[in-house]
This record gives sequence, C-alpha cells and structure tokens, in this order.
Amino acid sequence: MCGIAGMYALNSAPIEPQEIEAQITTLIHRGPNQGAVYCSPRGQCGLGIRRLSIIDVAGGHQPLVNEDSTRHMVYNGETYNYRQLRTELEQLGHSPKTLSDGEVILHGYEEWGAAGVLTRLRGMGAFALWDEKQQQLFIGRDRFGIKPLYYAEHAGRLVFASEIKGILCRADFPRRVNRLALDAMLRLGFVPGPATMFEGIYKLPPAHYLIAREDSFTIRNYWQLTYEPSLSLSEAQAVEQFLELLDESVRIRLMSEVPLGTLLSGGLDSGTLTALVQHRLAVDGGTVGGVNLRLSKPTTIPPPGNDDERPTLKTVSIGFDKSAYDESALAQNLADYLKTDHHAISFTDQDFDAYREVMCHLEEPQCSATAVPIYKLYQACRKVGLTVVLTGEGSDELMGGYHWHRGDALVRPLLGLPATVRRAVANSPLPMSAAARRVLSRGTADVARRYQDWLEVSGADVRSTLLLAENGSTHRANGTNPLLMNWAESWGTVKSTAPLHQTLWLESRTRMVDFINFEVDKMSMAHSIEARVPFLDHHLWEFCAALPAHYKLKRGVEKHLLRQATKTILPEATRTRRKKGLASPYAHWLRSKRLPDWAEEALSPQVVTRVGLFDISSVNTLRQTHQSGQDNLGSLLMGVLSTQVWAKEFRI
Repeated sequence: MCGIAGMYALNSAPIEPQEIEAQITTLIHRGPNQGAVYCSPRGQCGLGIRRLSIIDVAGGHQPLVNEDSTRHMVYNGETYNYRQLRTELEQLGHSPKTLSDGEVILHGYEEWGAAGVLTRLRGMGAFALWDEKQQQLFIGRDRFGIKPLYYAEHAGRLVFASEIKGILCRADFPRRVNRLALDAMLRLGFVPGPATMFEGIYKLPPAHYLIAREDSFTIRNYWQLTYEPSLSLSEAQAVEQFLELLDESVRIRLMSEVPLGTLLSGGLDSGTLTALVQHRLAVDGGTVGGVNLRLSKPTTIPPPGNDDERPTLKTVSIGFDKSAYDESALAQNLADYLKTDHHAISFTDQDFDAYREVMCHLEEPQCSATAVPIYKLYQACRKVGLTVVLTGEGSDELMGGYHWHRGDALVRPLLGLPATVRRAVANSPLPMSAAARRVLSRGTADVARRYQDWLEVSGADVRSTLLLAENGSTHRANGTNPLLMNWAESWGTVKSTAPLHQTLWLESRTRMVDFINFEVDKMSMAHSIEARVPFLDHHLWEFCAALPAHYKLKRGVEKHLLRQATKTILPEATRTRRKKGLASPYAHWLRSKRLPDWAEEALSPQVVTRVGLFDISSVNTLRQTHQSGQDNLGSLLMGVLSTQVWAKEFRI
C-alpha cells in the first residue's frame, strides 16, 4: 500500500520535479519504504510515490515502467488476481520487469485499454498512468472506493493525490470551506462524495476513471451493480456458493511478504474472517498461491479446537471502559475458540486526546468520533508487529446488516397510512428508535430520501439556526442540497424493485465509501498498515446482488445468508448475536463538566466567532442541552467540535 500524487499541465508551464516532491513529502506515513518521482520529458505530467512494500518487497520499486519506457505508473493498492493476469499478458508478448502486482495494470492498459484493464482487476487501489505516446494521463479508483484519490484543477494544472494534503501543499491553493458539504455533513454525519469539505477539491468516485488529454479531462464509470434477480438457487445452494466465494476472497487476500493478522471484535463479521483464515492456513500449510505467509513463526495453523500446538495468527481487538460499549470479553472468548494469538487494548475518555492527530489524517470533519478508537486499534496492530490486517467492513452493506435495514422493513408497510395516523403511531409509547419515529412521521416514499431520513443527524430547521452563511447571516438549510439531490440519479441501473436492494445499492455508493472505507483507509495508513477487506470483493457482490432480498434480511434477521453459512465454523452465540458494531462513547464524553483544553478552546466563543461557520449562541445552547441530559445531541455537537478542530488544523 502506498501514497501516490501527481500533476498534469492542462495549459500551464512544464511541471518541475520539486512540485511532485512536495506532494509526496506529505504522504510519508502511507509509504515509509520508498519514495520516487517521475516527470515526462516535456514536463506535461509528473508522478510521485511513497511505497509501503507488501509484495515483491525487494524488486517492486515504483514508478513502474513498460518495456520501451513510454508509459509510467504509480499505484496504491493490491491486485489479487495479478498472477493470472501476468500469465495472460506474458502469453500476449509482454515482459514485466518486476514481480509486483501493480505492473499488470501498466501492461493491461497497453493491451486492453483503460476500461478494459479496470474491469479485469480484482482488488483495491488507485493509480495514475502517464502515456507518453498518447500524451494522456489515466487515473483510476477501485470499484468500492476502498482506496482514496482526490483531485483539483488549479492554476492550469490538474493536481491529484491519495490524500488532500498532497493538494494543499501548494502554497497558492485557496483553503475555503465548501458550505454545501458542511450542510450535508451536519445532516448525514459525513461529507458525501464527490465533494470534500474543501471547496474545489473532489474525490474521484469509486468505479470511475479519469482521462486527461490536451487541455481538458473526462471522468467515466466502468462498473456498477444492477441487482438484477437472475439467480434461481435454493437457500442451501446459495449458502454453499456464498461460503465458497467468501473463502476464495479470504484466500487471495492472504498473499503477503510481511506480517499479517486480523481484527477480531467478537462479532459475526470479524469472527467469520478469522475462522476462514485459520481454516485456510491449515489447509494450505502456511502458503497461499505459492507465497509463504508471514506470521509470527512459520508453522501450520491447526483448525479451531485443536490444542496440538500454539497458533501464530495474531488478532487484535479494542475494548471500552464503559460496559455499554465493551465487547472485549466476547472477543477474547472467540479468540480462545479460534486459537489465535490475541492482543487486546482498552479505550478510555483520555484517548479522545488523540482527536487532533486523528483529524490531521481524516482531513474532513464528521458527526462522529469512531475514528479515534479505529486509530488506536491500528496503532495496536503496528505495535504487535503487523503490516497487513484483514478486517470485516462491507458485510453490512453486502447483506443488509444495519438496524435501519431491519427498521425500514418494519416501517415501510405503514407509509401508506394517512399522515395523521402515521404521526400518531410515531408519537405513541410503542418501543421505537428516534430514527424510526422520524421516518414514520415523515412518510417519505422515495427510497433515497428515506435513507437520508434514517441517517439524519440534524434537521433543516436546526442547521438553519446553527450555521452561518458566508456573509455572516443565518444559513438557510433545506432539503434541496444538490450534493444529496443527486443520490438517486442512476436508479435506472437498478433492476430489482426490492426496497432493500435499492437501499444497498445507494449505500454502497455513498455512506460505505465516504464514511466506512474512508475511516478504515485513513486510520490504517496513519500507522502504515494495509487493511484488506474480503467482504468487498466484486465477485461476491455480483453473486449476492443476483439473489433474492429475503436471503439477506429474513423475518427481521439481518445477514441471514452469512449466519447460515457460518453454522459449522463459529460458535452459536457468535453466529446468532445481533450486530453491535464499533461504537465510540463520545456522546458520554461530551457531557463532561469540562472537556480537555483543546476541545474547550475549539468551542469557545472567541474561536467559534473567529472561524465564522457557526452561530455562537446556537453552539452554546446545543452544548448545554446535551450536557443536561435533556436530549442526546452528541452527534451534532461532535460535528461542530470536529469542524472547529478541522478548521484549526488545516488553517481555514
């Protein structure tokens, strides 16, 4: 895994190597092993790399180059089917210079073109390829947006990088707040792509590529799910094929020349992956695809329950000092069952002091502080000697595992009732979450708008009071933020009429990319850790998308197929337990009589006034209401604090 950066001269002076050097200097944490720069002969394009060596550690130096040195490429990612592609390309006459996985993209582009090579890749990543013959730049991002790529057009240059820092390092780049992004973040909890919180800086969408040629560039899509119900399998057949695909996804993600382990929370997702890793290592004898796996010592891992020898697969978990959030006992029990070398850390309120450092890596504010324990978790992985970590993100988006998927199925039949009846039910003493009451009261039929209602942190009336416009007047928030209005723009590609499938399609393009994958990449790479996500395999997703919706959410039970598939590999209690997820007790922390000095300063009238984004009276009221316990406004207050810290750290 690496950090990449570069520039393309749209209509400006030739690019100098020192410009690219400045970019990759900001990305050293993403790639501590090697750094290099390439500039094309006429200065039309410059590419930079900071490399974290995982495969072909000794020989896979970048930038990668073709046989006649007319095409150069930098790559941040892993291509898990590179051996098959390499063999195919060699048979077609190509001569790769290294054993690295990224080089197949370079030669694949020459053979199959931009879209052609992207559709053949199985993995995660972002890359930039300069074609000297065609005088064009080709940059691309993986199907699920696991790896980030940002770009901006400035001073006649197209500037891009794995992190926003690689763009902001240009001293003349204006640091302005994207007011629409701020409004959207305070509604949903995260900044929805392709926008960022910086005006003029954008995320390349997942499953898209960019071609820059002459004085312009275009962005195109190369893959998307249709959720066409094309498979007629019995549940037993679906379970069998699902487990085969997931096992294969795990297997191909075990190739590594550096130490590898897994995160283990004690839940269904991480437990499944860890069990499959243990099984795979026992079957393959510590070798996968001819590559010797790096564990703590070379040995064959026995299957779960076999006490013949001590296992060496390292697993890592995080617990909390507040019992409502803590799953450390569950993680330890599962580690004992799976026979792993388990390492656990504990999170306390004092750990929130890392938030400023976390923000430097996040680069954008959120209405959450889950990134802090995730940061601590990957820090622990580094301390126990891991460089590659398998993690369970993507399962909930694949199989409908969140509480709102279940809640939506319960609320949906009531949406056709008269508004007065719906609101009466929503306001009744029936056991119901605040989100469910909101969704039922509004009665939104449109799936995209209703999904936003489930995620909502604050309503338009609250944001109108809280936010200031650029001229200092009250911001007028409403439901027509263009960043959110385009969420349903491609409904035509979804062939399924099942609301769950429509929600999963939308979720995989929005929250999963801009919140879930966003946090995992930023927090893992902060510690030079490569996080691999077996549930985000496009073969697995294409299979599940073609299955009926009730195989995912069945009679109120989320991730039904996964629970059935793990009957023989996980304890019954783990397999049937409801999802808890990695939460962060920031709402409790924000009720402290006094926060740490850095947080008090960020929320002080002087600093709030100086930053100029929030109405100070509204901020004070928000904080007092939350601290009193009258209402839980922790997410919104965290969004304000996060924005204030962001503004200071990035000198807005």
